[in-house]
Amino acid sequence: MERCVYGCQGNPRKNWLLRVQSKTGNLGFIRPVFKKKNILMISTIKKKQQDVVGFLEALKVDYTPLDIACNEENRMWMRQNVPSEKKPTNGIPLPPQIFNEESYCGDYDTFFDAKEDNLVYTFLGLPPPPGSKEAEQTDKEHIVENGTHAAETNEDGNLDDSICN
Repeated sequence: MERCVYGCQGNPRKNWLLRVQSKTGNLGFIRPVFKKKNILMISTIKKKQQDVVGFLEALKVDYTPLDIACNEENRMWMRQNVPSEKKPTNGIPLPPQIFNEESYCGDYDTFFDAKEDNLVYTFLGLPPPPGSKEAEQTDKEHIVENGTHAAETNEDGNLDDSICN
């Protein structure tokens, strides 16, 4: 019996069943021999990648996805540039890993937390756009200890008397 091996039909999510051609000409179908855990991991990674990309596109953030599946150089760069404290016990970080140029931002879980806290721009190392929730939150954090707003201080950090008068 001739059998198409995994990969010749493409994406495993699209081809749960592989077509089999026997020598007698009868067609049949077999399930590919994969552990459910591996397929689940592949689909989980893909879902996380799509979540990050979709969110970056919604925010109109410029990004460049780098393929680590087909590009050994990208894969090695990612593995070398993820901080050791962020690597799993086996030492190989799973995608998506997010970088701003050479600077490591975090993994999906960190991205998700930043998204939930409205701190994605901070997570990415980018200035938040004016009027965004993150800009407002950042603005609130810059209130000076004596209760004055950062806009009410002069260049030296002292209270600007011209605003009060």
